[in-house]
Amino acid sequence: MKYLLALVIGVAAGYYLGYSDGSAGKPSIVSRVVGKVGGGARTKVSNDVDATMERIESGAKADAKKSGKAP
Repeated sequence: MKYLLALVIGVAAGYYLGYSDGSAGKPSIVSRVVGKVGGGARTKVSNDVDATMERIESGAKADAKKSGKAP
């Protein structure tokens, strides 16, 4: 019975907070949390293959110049 009461209270609170955010035009709580938590890591994780290859190639050229071996 305690679990059911906790579930009902949780759903009611979530509905109230979600409704107030939605009526104010705010993004959902999930979007805001992901924006805060994952915001710093987004630049490290990328699906841009061309940019990744250019970065790797320029790093390889810079390493070859340091060691005195030209590609």
